[in-house]
Amino acid sequence: MASREYISLTTTLPLKDQPWGLQLVQYTVSKCCPHRRVNKMAWHQGGILALTYLAYTCYHMTRKPISVVKNVLSLNCSTLSPPPNIVINTSNQDTWCDWAPFDTEDAPALLGMLDSAFLFAYAAAMFLSGFIAERVNLRYFLSFGMLASGISCYLFGIARPYNIHSLWYFVLVQAIGGVFQTSGWPGVVTVVGNWFGKGKRGLIFGIWNSHTSLGNILGSLIAAEFVESDWGLSFIVPGAAMGIAGFIIFLFLAPNPIDVGCISPDSHRYRKLEPAYSSDEGSGADDCDSLFNDVEDRLTYRCAYREQVHANVSACLVFFK
Repeated sequence: MASREYISLTTTLPLKDQPWGLQLVQYTVSKCCPHRRVNKMAWHQGGILALTYLAYTCYHMTRKPISVVKNVLSLNCSTLSPPPNIVINTSNQDTWCDWAPFDTEDAPALLGMLDSAFLFAYAAAMFLSGFIAERVNLRYFLSFGMLASGISCYLFGIARPYNIHSLWYFVLVQAIGGVFQTSGWPGVVTVVGNWFGKGKRGLIFGIWNSHTSLGNILGSLIAAEFVESDWGLSFIVPGAAMGIAGFIIFLFLAPNPIDVGCISPDSHRYRKLEPAYSSDEGSGADDCDSLFNDVEDRLTYRCAYREQVHANVSACLVFFK
């Protein structure tokens, strides 16, 4: 029986834009444990789960402070004891402790405007964010989105120490935050899909999706810790944590298995070569070219399919949010 020959794609995949943090980890491991063998794919998959879980936990953590702090921005101050340096009269006896411009009778409507600015910006930008995520390096996309989201949260918080009372400042900051928050979901979902393929997505997403609840809990706890003493810190602390997490993503996230020399779970690792084409006639090289053309065609179809899915999901988010 004629022997069969196989070619492996793993031997032809160069490293592409490998994150600096991963390079340092691999260098350290190679020096400290040169003879230790590890399952490279499993090791990277575990890291991807941890990094994307951290990323979207931080996204939700920076969304929660406003829901906690808005109760302090507009209070019924008549039941509180004013400090000695504040003169109380009939015009400010119920609003002396409020933060302007939320110290008027229409304060609930103004606070609702902040929520609307965030949600409308979020829903509208989600259409564009999904398409951008398919065309750029997701490590840069997520890192920039997290950094910008952290800055927008930080900018809301510094309104207290810098004594900012402009309504449009708060509306603008909320709208900017809503735009950059859209970088989270398309980015992390695409990265997890790249690393785990179709077979395990149900189980993986079921466990991994708890980041939403954890982020909401952490955001509420951090905001509640500072809301009575200095509500600005309720935004500054989560914003700083978001920025640090974004830097970690930049250092360690490999968006696609090919970036670190691994094979995508959905790819065909091997292709059989007929014995007649394993001679020196050059047909083997032609077969390799055909193989890579087939892979390219499948990837092109998958990209087009995912673009349509992103559009559908974005449309759903408009109504869901």
